[in-house]
Amino acid sequence: MFRVTAYSTMFHLLFLLILSLCTSSNYFTSATILYNDGQKHTITTNTNEAIILRASSTLILPSGDYTIRSPSDYSAIQLQMSSTLNATGGDIISGDASSDHPIPGAGIIVGSASTAIFYEGVTVRGGNNGAADTSDNLIYDEYDVDYQNRGGDALVSQYFGSNITIYGGKFISGSGSIMDGYSLHCHGEAHIHVHGGSFYGSWKVNDRGSIVVTGCINRIGSRLVGRLQSGQSLDVQLTEENGGKVIIENREKCNTYKKKDTTSSASHTGMKKMMRSICLLLGLIICYLSF
Repeated sequence: MFRVTAYSTMFHLLFLLILSLCTSSNYFTSATILYNDGQKHTITTNTNEAIILRASSTLILPSGDYTIRSPSDYSAIQLQMSSTLNATGGDIISGDASSDHPIPGAGIIVGSASTAIFYEGVTVRGGNNGAADTSDNLIYDEYDVDYQNRGGDALVSQYFGSNITIYGGKFISGSGSIMDGYSLHCHGEAHIHVHGGSFYGSWKVNDRGSIVVTGCINRIGSRLVGRLQSGQSLDVQLTEENGGKVIIENREKCNTYKKKDTTSSASHTGMKKMMRSICLLLGLIICYLSF
């Protein structure tokens, strides 16, 4: 039984690696910057090219007013094969859909065994899709089968080993003629940890992916409402499918804090009443003794 499970896991990982390589082959064009050397790279100026990281390469986006805008249909930044992104600045915009490319790109895709960290100051936008397309031969994006006439996702975490941590930043889904994209989309056993940030668009988590949210958060039906660990407010619609789940952390601590605060207030009020009673009693005793 263990041997069968181990073989199944190995086959699954191999399949994801082959899929990642195959689906990324169409990205290598003259409008693409490829970092494939395992070194650190920094961008601080405007660029109109899609960026791909592979082979343990690292991209650093420091604070600053610059734009990374990809061509039609392309994701602005894609991480593959143990690459890393550290983003504190920049406006990252994926390509919109067009007549030649009917599917808008995602702002950033973090693939298998890759890591991305986001801080306040960075903005990530999914591509827009304003034109309807009824073609029977439409090729859907590899990470979502409902992309026809839908806006592009802002941030995508896909496949086993993909790990995203968000401390801040803005994540804006692309608009679509039928429905908008997602500000966060996590699937294929990937993980996203949310400590802060502002999200304009719903979240989707499926295929055993998970989004862990830290803060004073409540689930109200299919919405998450509350305040993140960073202090930023959160109000997003959720879609959970095929074993995907959203996990709330520190919720009990938030409740404990509220109870303690209420108890402390009640104790303070009771103490004031007791002191008034003692003072009144002492006054009566003094008046009695004076007679």
